[in-house]
Amino acid sequence: MSQPQPQPGGSSPDHAADAAAPNSVHGLVPAAQSLGDESRAEQSSPVSRLPVEVGVTVPVRDFRVRDLLALEPGRLIESQWGNGEDLPLSSGEVQLAWSEFEVIDTQLAVRVTRLI
Repeated sequence: MSQPQPQPGGSSPDHAADAAAPNSVHGLVPAAQSLGDESRAEQSSPVSRLPVEVGVTVPVRDFRVRDLLALEPGRLIESQWGNGEDLPLSSGEVQLAWSEFEVIDTQLAVRVTRLI
């Protein structure tokens, strides 16, 4: 199953959060003005601008090559993850946070629920 990737400049998952946090970029990332002097220095360093790929994996039991070959639009695949349970958000083998899926307009997004 493919892993959703973050979309730069994507739609905000919570329009109310945008109104409540005017110094945020799409309600997701704090702008430099809202951070302390030390955090501003960290944000302006070259390392802080390096891209990081993150992924959310949904476990699917008993999925075989024949199932992959039979995929078509509209087909549902049963996962082993309970509805409403948080999913691990990772970069490589390192888990960074817990997250949940959310639908915004016609896009699937991932909301961070807890940091590790």
